[in-house]
Amino acid sequence: MVDAAKIANLVFGVSIQNLDGLAVIKSDTRGLGFNYSLKTPIEVDLERLSKFTFKLGKDTYTGKLFIPLGPPPLLGDEIIVTIQRTGFALTELQIYNWLKLYGSVVGEIRFKYHSELPSVKEDYMEVLMKLSKHIPSTLPAFGKKVFIKYRGQPIQCSKCFALGHTRRLCSSETLNWLGYVKSLLDANYIPPSFFGVWLEYLRSHEAVVSSEF
Repeated sequence: MVDAAKIANLVFGVSIQNLDGLAVIKSDTRGLGFNYSLKTPIEVDLERLSKFTFKLGKDTYTGKLFIPLGPPPLLGDEIIVTIQRTGFALTELQIYNWLKLYGSVVGEIRFKYHSELPSVKEDYMEVLMKLSKHIPSTLPAFGKKVFIKYRGQPIQCSKCFALGHTRRLCSSETLNWLGYVKSLLDANYIPPSFFGVWLEYLRSHEAVVSSEF
């Protein structure tokens, strides 16, 4: 706790006298974190503290500031949607055609650029949308397995591919990837041409759509 108070002073300039309370937060994915309650609010340079380094004794530590984002957006609200792992194999029009199945695209599809190589695109795009229905986190788009993410997105089960529950809580039968492709095709809201070569795989493996693939 004493070290946590020292970090508040070193990183944020918070005096010990201004600390009202602090909590240590342990996470398997984010390491060690601290929540501070202050007696008097202070101004924080969010850009400078997006990533920071400090010394405590003989050791040097790095960290970053997490800002509470508030409640997730609702369907119909504007939301940034990310598209990942296309392998640069899809055109922007192909991505746009898939996304518009789930709402209206109100912004331009933009690539993110590498932080250390600013002229090099990452396999990561963002676009502003107004969703009319939720997008699954994996899509069989034009022969690629594309990953979609946004705030408020329901979790997709890795066992049955349905939205809204995890594998641990799933009571449905196991569905493999081709079975998932077939379920989307049978839903009749996606043009068959949008699947690309996944349809060829599906037709040539019809006997194994319910087994691992």
